[in-house]
Amino acid sequence: MRLIPFILLALCSPLLLTACKHSTTQPPKIYTLDKSSKISSYAAAIKTAVEMQMFEPEAYAGKMCTVRISIQRDGTLNSAIAEGGDPKLCKAAISAVTHAKIPPAPDENTWQIFKDAPLDFRP
Repeated sequence: MRLIPFILLALCSPLLLTACKHSTTQPPKIYTLDKSSKISSYAAAIKTAVEMQMFEPEAYAGKMCTVRISIQRDGTLNSAIAEGGDPKLCKAAISAVTHAKIPPAPDENTWQIFKDAPLDFRP
């Protein structure tokens, strides 16, 4: 009974090796927006919306602040709370988040990831 897995492996190994052969034909390219692309795109949209409201970011070079945001599915900001970092940058970051027009999440799953998320500011 214990030899059956080894026998099956021995019988299937030529098939496994055949599957590893380099194919000269290219698979068709399929362009789909997968889950990670939606998440990355939404993160970039939030970043852009907030950066547009951040004035004189060069004044905070070398500093860091983490702001936790809570948003509704439609992008409406519930809260923005500084969790740590440079106090002046945190104040500017909260102001930028508060004034930003955060877009609605593209779907429920993406919103679940961002509905209560930390934003790290490192201008």
